[in-house]
Formats: sequence, C-alpha cells, structure tokens
Amino acid sequence: MTELHKSFDYVVVGAGSAGSVLAARLTEDENVSVLLIECGGSDDLPEVKDPSKWPTLFYGDLDWGWSTQPLRSCNNRVDHLPRGKMLGGCHSHNASAWVRGHHSDFDNWAYSGCPGWSWADVLPIFKKIEDWQGPASDLRGTGGPIFVTPPVDPNPLSTTFIEGARLSGLPVLDDINSSVDLLGAGYFNFTVKDGQRFSVVDGYLKPAMSRPNLTVLTHAETDRVVLDGHRCIGVEYRREGRIHRVHADCEVILSAGTIGSPRILLLSGIGPEKDLQSVGIPVAVNLKGVGRNLQDHALLAGLVYECQGSLPPLRNNGAESTLWWKSDSRLIGPDIQPVFIEFPLASPELADRLPHDQCYTISPSVVRPASRGTIRLASADRTDAPLIDVNFMSRDADVTAMLAAVELCREIGNSDAFAPFRAREVMPGPLGQTDMIDFIRNSVSTYFHPTSTCRMGQNPMCVVDPELKVYGIEGLRIADASIMPNVTSGNTNAPSVMIGEKAAELIRA
Repeated sequence: MTELHKSFDYVVVGAGSAGSVLAARLTEDENVSVLLIECGGSDDLPEVKDPSKWPTLFYGDLDWGWSTQPLRSCNNRVDHLPRGKMLGGCHSHNASAWVRGHHSDFDNWAYSGCPGWSWADVLPIFKKIEDWQGPASDLRGTGGPIFVTPPVDPNPLSTTFIEGARLSGLPVLDDINSSVDLLGAGYFNFTVKDGQRFSVVDGYLKPAMSRPNLTVLTHAETDRVVLDGHRCIGVEYRREGRIHRVHADCEVILSAGTIGSPRILLLSGIGPEKDLQSVGIPVAVNLKGVGRNLQDHALLAGLVYECQGSLPPLRNNGAESTLWWKSDSRLIGPDIQPVFIEFPLASPELADRLPHDQCYTISPSVVRPASRGTIRLASADRTDAPLIDVNFMSRDADVTAMLAAVELCREIGNSDAFAPFRAREVMPGPLGQTDMIDFIRNSVSTYFHPTSTCRMGQNPMCVVDPELKVYGIEGLRIADASIMPNVTSGNTNAPSVMIGEKAAELIRA
C-alpha cells in the first residue's frame, strides 16, 4: 500500500501499549472504521519474542535512537532513551514486567483534577485486561486479553535477592499486584507465555487485524495533525519517501508515546507560543503544557557484585525480582523501587570498573521523582530528533531518596543471603556521602518509564482534559503515558495499557 485514498472514522497514531488496545477495542463495533499508523514494522522477530533479549533491542531499527540533552545535574552526561519502534511499541521492547502501581498514584490523579481516574475507577479496567495465572485474588482478573504470570523457575540469584530483603527486615510479597500497600520484595509479574513475550500485539492487535474495519499501516511516520481552524481533521505522515494525508471523520487519537505525542503537537503548531516561535512554526493553539512536566524513574546502573563461581544463566527476563520501600516513613506510598538484574550493569562512565561478565547487579531507583524535564523541537524540520531534557537528579529530594535506596540495596547485597554467590562488591563500596553522591550522578540512567509530557488535568499547564481531549482543538485526543499527571510508582507499561482501555471507553461513550 503506497497511499490511502479514503477517510476513516478514527485515525490512531502509534501501535504501542495504548494505541494497539484502542484500535482493537474501537473496531469491535463493525460500523466503525479505524486506521492505525505505526512508524516501525513487525514485532515478529526472534530477538523480540525472547523475553531475555530486551537489552539487545535498544539500538538499531527497532528503537527510535533518541538520546537526552546533557544531564546538568549528572556531570553533563548524555543518556540513551530507548523507545520501541515496531508493532507493540515499548511492550515489544521492554522487560515484560507487569506492574500496576500504588493505589495512591491514581487517587492522586483524581484529586489533582481528573475525575474518573481514581484507583476505584481504574481497578476494574486492570482486572478486565488481565488473564492472571497466579493465585486467585479479588484484585486480579482472569480471562482478559493479556497473559500475566509469575516467573517460571526463577533464577536462584533473584530468589536470593528476596531473601536478602527479608533478612534486612522487609516484608515479602506473594503477588506484587495484590499488595494493598506495595511495600516489600517479590517477583515481578510477567507478560510472558510459553517462554515468549506476550504483548498487546498478541492480546489485542493480532485478533483484531482480521476485521475488515481495521487498517494497520506500518513504516509510516506521522509528522503532524491536520487542522481546519480549531478542529483536527486528519494527519500527515511520511511513507516510502512521500508525504501523505488521511482524513478522520470523527477523531484523531495520538498514542505516539511520551516523546512522540508532544513532538507531533509541536510540529502541528500546538504548544507553548515561545517555543514554537523560536523554531519558526506558526502557532495554531498556544498550549503551554505541551512537552512540559517530563518525568522518568531514575535508575542506577548499578551496584555490582562479582559472582563466586559461575554466574547462573539468565531465566525469564533476566530481572525477575524487585522491591518497593519508602525513603522516608512519612510518605503515603513507596518512592524507591530497586530491581535485581542477573547480569552486570554499569554506566558507560564506570563500565571499565567491571572485572568481567561474571557479575550481578542490584539497581536502586527513585519512582516518585521531584525532578521535571521537557521535550522541545530542535527545529521545524520534521526529521530532526527532539530535544529531550530528562533533568535527572535536579532536585535535592531525588538525591536524598537515591542515597536511601543505595544504602538499602547495599545492605541487601552484603547480607548473609548472598554469601554463597558473593565474591566481592565491585562498586560502589562503602563511600562517604560526597563520593556516593558523585557515584550516583555518574551512574544514573533511565528506568525506561518517561511520562507526563501531555499532562491530563484542569489547570493552565494541562494538555488534555479528563476525557483525554486536547484543549483548544476539537476532534483530537491523546491516549498514552504522556497524559499521566504524575508518573506511577512502578513500571509504566500496565498503566499505559489501562489508558488505552479507558480511552476506548470514553470514545465509545
């Protein structure tokens, strides 16, 4: 297919965690026509299907290849920011972990001006999504499109991490998504079936692609939405070296992700007036919040230990266990979420300290960050990469939380539980506070969870209302992680799938 000559009722941009769900749900109505546009190609590749191969997907044709601006509070280092570029988006690109988040995340959304998005509102949606294979719970769903399972035969190192957390005084969680307060250590839930990745493509998109009212267009990059006054009437995209337009009779829904959705808005003249004028783009709508409020979980790469003897081979995704805890007991919910990684992980600046590949890693993280960043355009050229300022560790609160996370992880890593495996702690070792903060600034990296650049809410810095409609433009919504008012305190894939389901309910209503 080189050109589309017809209109569709709905045009969905981005076949990722939310977009695939949305396209599948909308086409359950046989009277509705949907075009789903995806910049990448097929996800049907051995390296995608193997859940342990996710670190190999972060460069090359399956990734957007974006990097951050120099991290001003992290010694001006530049971090790669992996984003999936294929059917399934980041659900075809990530570590297959399934984490809903803490109930206060969603209650906070509701309290901040987003009625309909509280924990009581979204819990039934999460249950509708799941086909949970673990112990029955009133908080879990079965029979849904997404296969979710505990790890099969987990790595003894990951089991040891949980035991080390228990010896350090932390509770052990039987099921992280059935925990009310989400405090303690446990195994991740995984979207893995029969040893292979099970993504939104498998659960939603492939079953829907047999429907005549769904058209999926791959290798097509959407540059901007087409406006008629203050109404969105379609999109403009590039495919095979040519520019095309397609008309949307009802709505366009951007599900291009936390980087892609604001980028498309800005290229369309929708965004902060000064930013648009600085790159010579005519202002269609002066929407101050577009590209602002960027949040990401900061991950340390990492606390590395040399293994005594041979490192046990990877199992499942190679990162099977995690924990949540509070850096300050006065917090309403957890703000740190370390993850155990069954291989060595260090930032490029510290990689020369790794003795060999027979090492394992405990990676602390901050999952309720105070730091905020931005997405801006480098120019009006649609082929230029955006300017992504993640701004990690720019607030003292994040440094304080990360210090607490490092201390907890070192206590676990040096506990008696790891005695059979631990030859020595490679890094960071028992540093003073000043040196430990420098280690943090040289080690911090993305946890692959950027959100919130098209914030939902009802204040002047919000981009969409609680029905996901873009302010100032008719016929345009956004449904992806960019609409989160604040990032959830856990891996963001499951909430993104929930956003796709919620968007479908709103549109059909």
